[in-house]
Amino acid sequence: MEGIRTKMNTVDKIVNEISQKLASSIVEATNYKVLYEEASEEYQRLNELLSKFNDVLDSDKDLKDLFDEAAQKLEKEQ
Repeated sequence: MEGIRTKMNTVDKIVNEISQKLASSIVEATNYKVLYEEASEEYQRLNELLSKFNDVLDSDKDLKDLFDEAAQKLEKEQ
């Protein structure tokens, strides 16, 4: 009878350890999923903003020339 209790105690410890590791893995995976979704949303927002800037620049040649000139000046300063 003592051997069965010891074996059950060992099994309980193993199940408990697996449960803790599983819970930890689920929390970690969920954290990465949320971070990925937030980064993806930010990427989409920035991509839309960049598209808007490009549309504005494409609509006005003088503005685009001025922008390009300023960009070249900044590149030389760096």
